[in-house]
Amino acid sequence: MTIHSIIKFISLASAIFLLIGCKADSLEIKLSDEEIKAAIAGETVSIDFEAEFSMLGELDEENKATLDQLLILAEEFLVLEDFEIENGDFGAKILLEGSMPITANAQEESPWYIKVSPYGGSFYMVQLKTGGNFDRLESAMSDINFLLSADPYHPLKYKYKGPGSSVIAPAVEIGGTTHLYYSEKIENRLTMNFSGGPFDNTGGGFLVSFD
Repeated sequence: MTIHSIIKFISLASAIFLLIGCKADSLEIKLSDEEIKAAIAGETVSIDFEAEFSMLGELDEENKATLDQLLILAEEFLVLEDFEIENGDFGAKILLEGSMPITANAQEESPWYIKVSPYGGSFYMVQLKTGGNFDRLESAMSDINFLLSADPYHPLKYKYKGPGSSVIAPAVEIGGTTHLYYSEKIENRLTMNFSGGPFDNTGGGFLVSFD
């Protein structure tokens, strides 16, 4: 293995360790009305996400060995497409790109996915959920190191494209303004931020109607 390959391996392993073992600084999910409608119709489609993590300190030999095992584990559970490391004065930022499912299937196995479910009237709920493999992931991580634990919920940003959609969202930050209750028909795109408070214990989500 070349020096370049070793560096790339350690960098990727570090990113995966932070993804499945810590809370993200931010998790950004891009989705559209067409993807939500596909989920309502019974399809399971992939949507893009970007995640950012902070990393402090250096990797010692013990951590590198742990990361080696986590890399193998992550390949079984996660879909990662790219990563980048940005060095700063107080540590590194790990930027990840990948995909997760959006589905109406309550039995989805992916550790994290976007669940679409009927809510009432013409509205559907769109929410970050943990799937059947989340508990398996936690157990497998504990087998590697009992201190490791997957965090089910992260500060969440939805970048939604849905011209003419009616959106309802609770306790959401939009354009720098925090709304206790947001309800609008959007023209084209909407960026919604959910973090802190109740979203430390549940996945951020919103209601949408296409009527």
